Amino acid sequence: MKFSRSLLASVLVGFMACLPLLGTDGAMLSPMAGTVDVNGQPIVAGSAIVTGDTVAVSPDGSARMVLPGGSLIAASKTHFAFERNANVNQVRLSYGMVKVAGNLAVALHKATVVPTSPNARFAVTALDGPVYVQAIAGSVKIEGLSKTYTVNAGEAVRFQDQAAPAAAAGSSGTSVPLPVTIGIAAASAVVTGIIVHQVTKCDNCVPSPAQ
Repeated sequence: MKFSRSLLASVLVGFMACLPLLGTDGAMLSPMAGTVDVNGQPIVAGSAIVTGDTVAVSPDGSARMVLPGGSLIAASKTHFAFERNANVNQVRLSYGMVKVAGNLAVALHKATVVPTSPNARFAVTALDGPVYVQAIAGSVKIEGLSKTYTVNAGEAVRFQDQAAPAAAAGSSGTSVPLPVTIGIAAASAVVTGIIVHQVTKCDNCVPSPAQ
């Protein structure tokens, strides 16, 4: 299922009009294709979600979330929770791929990808351990590893985000590998089997730098 340009525009206008009613810890979520479940129940376009809600996108689906200061596109097979950490909205990505615009952090198992400005746009793909982060505009910081790592526009990195194994007897502990810079093509190649249903003008649904 695909939205026409006029229908998409109408839905997004409705989203933006309703955002002030959500407060600072709510968002609007809408299926773009397939089925999207919130807390195990399918939703319709323009459904409100709040902190603590969990989102699951079907294998043939995708979803768009809009909230004050940012937006997110979730690809097929994506699972995440909507959270609020230190009075800042974030999603906790369990599996799949999200494309983010604006002030919305993406938390993983250990690391958190944080935009450095309201104009930042980036993609995060998490595949049961390997994580790929691509900065599309602006830059993001990867926090929670052995040091903070910055990814600038046009760069992509790969790192592991699994629970650290138990330290061997006599060792001083285990180290957390830092992100490794990879090519944009390599970052894109890993999303085989995860489908993003692009909707006309979708990347420009919220104010963002010109592509």
